[in-house]
Formats: sequence, C-alpha cells, structure tokens
Amino acid sequence: MTNSPNGQPLYRLTALGALLLAAGIALGAFGAHGLKEIATDHYIAVFETGVQYQIYTALGIMVLSMFGKTLEKPILLILAGMWIFSVSLYFIGLNEVLAASLKKLGAITPIGGVLMIAGWCWAGMKLLRLSKS
Repeated sequence: MTNSPNGQPLYRLTALGALLLAAGIALGAFGAHGLKEIATDHYIAVFETGVQYQIYTALGIMVLSMFGKTLEKPILLILAGMWIFSVSLYFIGLNEVLAASLKKLGAITPIGGVLMIAGWCWAGMKLLRLSKS
C-alpha cells in the first residue's frame, strides 16, 4: 500500500511483524517436536497458545502498519501485550524443562492480554475515524 493515510507505511513495524511471524513458526515447530519428549501435554498446550497469539499478532501488525503513523501507538501497545502474554506462556510452557517454578508468571499473562485487547480496540476506533474522513 503506497498511498496510506497519514504518511508512508511503517515499514519497520511491517518488518518486525514478519520477523515475529518467522520466530512464531520456529517456536511452533520447537513446541510441536522439541517439547514432545520432555514436557507434558499441558505445558506443550500452554507453549502453543503463546505461539498462536504471537502469530496472530504478527499478521495483524503487518496489516495495521500499512496505515502509517495513525496506528503506530496502538500497534506498539499490541506489541507490548503480545510480548508479555506470549513470552510468559513460553516460560510457563518450559517450566518442566527448565526445572524451575515459573507458574507464577501466569499472574502477568492476563496483563498482556488486556494490553492486546486495548491496542486492538484503539486501532479499530482510529480506523473507524479514518473511514469517516
């Protein structure tokens, strides 16, 4: 998209989305194959949830970044939420592998989810305003 509202697409965020997508695919492969022998199904599922949300977020960021500066702040909020949400789930999923008690990280996971929801709502409201102008 070359004629995006409010300036050029945010290529650095588009690139970040692509890198997060690649990392998500790699982490998904690790979760499906590397954790199979060393973690329980429960922890593998927790890890895979982190992967899913990372991939959803990466794809969404790549789309939103095409709208230019208008959506930069909501995108950053979504990214912060994804980071907290997915990374906390990765560590919880690796709980058995790392032989550590990382279950307490589950207390911060919802914060990441709330940040993602808020960022997506903010982006949606900004897009609605753009559609009216």
